Amino acid sequence: MDRKETNRAKQLPIDKEYVKGVSLIDIDTTIAEYMSNVIIPDLEENGNIIKAPLIYGNAERWNGARKEGYLRDARGRIQTPLVMFKRNSIERNPALQHFKEQLTMPAVRKYSPKNRYERFSLQTGVAGPAYENYSVAVPSYVTVTYEVMIWTAFTEHMNKIVEAFQFATDRYWGKEDGYRFKTSLETFENQQEVGQGTERIIRTTFTMVVNAYLLPEKYNAKPTIKKTLTPKRVQFGIETDLSGNGFSGASLYNEYAQVVNFIGLKSVQTAEFINATTIKLTNVRKPVLPSELIGVFDTNNWFRIYINGNFISRGNYNNGVFTPNYSYTFNNNTNEIVFTFTGLSFPLDGDDEIEITGKFEQL
Repeated sequence: MDRKETNRAKQLPIDKEYVKGVSLIDIDTTIAEYMSNVIIPDLEENGNIIKAPLIYGNAERWNGARKEGYLRDARGRIQTPLVMFKRNSIERNPALQHFKEQLTMPAVRKYSPKNRYERFSLQTGVAGPAYENYSVAVPSYVTVTYEVMIWTAFTEHMNKIVEAFQFATDRYWGKEDGYRFKTSLETFENQQEVGQGTERIIRTTFTMVVNAYLLPEKYNAKPTIKKTLTPKRVQFGIETDLSGNGFSGASLYNEYAQVVNFIGLKSVQTAEFINATTIKLTNVRKPVLPSELIGVFDTNNWFRIYINGNFISRGNYNNGVFTPNYSYTFNNNTNEIVFTFTGLSFPLDGDDEIEITGKFEQL
């Protein structure tokens, strides 16, 4: 029985801090943070600036507020100013429904702490970092309804809060780098009540309608968000047709195999900093130049060195005399190629990004 091979590129963990599902608590938190941080204004009372607190109305708080007309703190004092909200209902949005089983939404993350932007790829034409592709299942679009109650002791305070909420209607509530949901506000209902003694309380209630979406992290034991990577590097080798008349057998290819392999060899590696004039490649081997290419191959450009994206030439010709900018030695015992610079106008630093391409084998 044939065993189906597993595509490891599609079995990648999802970066939790970057992408995850959308739950009801995410919607509640987004709406609450936007009200607290953006909408609810600062109020002035007796020369002091105060902030109306925002709380979530659980069943006990909400029923108590409905019955008494206000809320008390732990010391029994009526709390003003105060904003309280709760979620009333969740309805399916029939205008935004799709075939969720067949459709997915693509997303691409180009750069991350593990996939940084660098100019070396642009300078050399080598394929850049691998991008992260995300296939996201189509979420369920819902309409979430909230009810909000506001208490203040002064009409001026209530007017300022209501004006801020009214200005925020029909906007997308949330963060620039987070969830954002379109929110609309219904009619504001104002009431004036008298609390314990002669304390007057002004109360306003209204309903919020939030167009949101829900996406569980897993459905039917399968993730709703799948991650893949694009190829980080594309390498082209040399193919030889041994079926033609010119290559009736493998003997001719075997005769020039060393030349073919040398021409197709090209490696890229980040150099290791040693000091201000010296760097090295480790765990590498320098191949032998085939005799057929002696006098033909440009040995001065055996390597191409890029420092912080800038190409460093091997040297210059002056009146027919070649003056090198650097020299290199290969140690067959340690499998290291050491480069020593003599013509640089600046010292090397441990923070420099040094990339080397050329004819060497990575072991």
